[in-house]
Amino acid sequence: MKKPPYKVYRRKKEEKPPVHIPEKIDTPEAEQLVDDLYKIGNYLLTHWKKIVAVLGIIFITGGSYLGYVWYQNSIELKASQIVDEGLFKLEEGKEKEAVKLFSEAEKNYPEAPSTLVGRFLKGKIEKENSEFTSLIEKNRYLTSPPSKSSLIASHIENGKLVEAENIISRMKRDEDWTYPEALYDGIIIALKKGNREKAMELLEILKGDYKNLPITTLAERLVE
Repeated sequence: MKKPPYKVYRRKKEEKPPVHIPEKIDTPEAEQLVDDLYKIGNYLLTHWKKIVAVLGIIFITGGSYLGYVWYQNSIELKASQIVDEGLFKLEEGKEKEAVKLFSEAEKNYPEAPSTLVGRFLKGKIEKENSEFTSLIEKNRYLTSPPSKSSLIASHIENGKLVEAENIISRMKRDEDWTYPEALYDGIIIALKKGNREKAMELLEILKGDYKNLPITTLAERLVE
């Protein structure tokens, strides 16, 4: 009997791919890297208490600073609300009520920037030089320069020319933004003393450094 005319197909065995074993890395760079990592790990294990303590100090300090900033902003917000109300009273012509509000801000929030502005306005309304003197001593950019100018004007009005000149002599161009006004006041003092040469000298400084300011035009008219 003949065999049937077909082929017998056998299933092929599944062969797993060979496992790739990386070659040993023994270069100097690799050895140095392993050594460095070992040293770092050993240092962290040895000094972990100190590291935790330092991190704790950093977090506490940062938290305290943020808390202080938040506290200062909170004070300024409250002070500004009172001073703003005082400004509205000034616009309405109610100076006594405005002064009362400025005094309230000074009592409750003495170091807030808005309070210093309120104190300056209070000094202008009441013509109280002690307010200007105090603000000058605080050396705040916002209120110290105009307080100097206001005190100078008060001294000139009261005939205290020497006191006015002393304040002007301590003012600096790069620190006091009212310096042009101080030069103008210096011209007034020089003319009152009959020192026209000094007045012309101060006028030339105004014309050279602040030629586009209205106060320079006023000074030119005053000297003429």
